[in-house]
Amino acid sequence: MRTLIFFNTLFGFFTIIAMIISIVFLYLIFSKKKIFYIEQFRDYLLFFPASVAAFSMTGSLIYSEIIGFIPCDYCWYQRYVMYPLSAFLIYVAVTKKYVRIATFFAGAGSLISIRHIYLQSGGGLGGTCAVDVPCTLKYVEIFNFISIPVMALTAFFTIFLSLMYYELSKKVEYE
Repeated sequence: MRTLIFFNTLFGFFTIIAMIISIVFLYLIFSKKKIFYIEQFRDYLLFFPASVAAFSMTGSLIYSEIIGFIPCDYCWYQRYVMYPLSAFLIYVAVTKKYVRIATFFAGAGSLISIRHIYLQSGGGLGGTCAVDVPCTLKYVEIFNFISIPVMALTAFFTIFLSLMYYELSKKVEYE
């Protein structure tokens, strides 16, 4: 029980931090402000989404392998996107190539997470996506709104926005 409380607190804290960082990236994108004036510092920005993806992958493994939560179908779909994305983002951070492909996969993962949140909130047909584990089951509910799909959406969206900001700061002359 203490292990679950510890990890829920840890992942809830990092989810809120990622939400704040996403708001900052949205502000930077729409205000066209540039925070990295030196080109070399801007390239280090690519290590941020790689670390978010690696931490998210580790978190999902902790919930399933250490805590013992059984993933539903939509959790598996999110994992199918996040696990390869975490390895791919390390490659992207090192080579500075294929940023748009990584952005596409982060966007696709966001859409899967939004669908999962919709199902978990009582939307859709109200049925289950699997016989053994329903997609409506909430293993975690931190602060009455952070569930595992919300954590996944926050991670995917943070990755998406940071990659988008990287691409935009490369092409557009920011103030």
